[in-house]
Amino acid sequence: MKEYNDSFSKKGETLYLISSDDVFDYLKDCIRVGFITSMRLINEKGIFDTLKECCVENRLGFDITSDSDLTDDEFLYGKTKYLAVVSVNADQEDDFVDFLFSNKISLTLLGHVTKGELRMDGNSFGFISDYIK
Repeated sequence: MKEYNDSFSKKGETLYLISSDDVFDYLKDCIRVGFITSMRLINEKGIFDTLKECCVENRLGFDITSDSDLTDDEFLYGKTKYLAVVSVNADQEDDFVDFLFSNKISLTLLGHVTKGELRMDGNSFGFISDYIK
């Protein structure tokens, strides 16, 4: 199987949330063919902490849209239905989405990777450099 990262690689990658645990075999196929550039399971501290971890290595950021069914705190810091976050190279995005939809797997568009600012719904949470010790 082709290797993948658990950190975002470059600005412009598209971010998706995965909410079904029966999808991991399909995700392995996506990694093997190169659709997915990174994947990380959402940790017990929530989506925000997981995204920060994905940004640290390459000093990148994110611009995301929250889940309108949850409060911002629930979405960012709570336990949600989401299990993993994946990043997809823009050149592979259509193939990735088509592959999952053709296998009746739903996914949620989260946002994209940025140069270093951490944003949600137009609000800034600072820059990744603010969170690196």
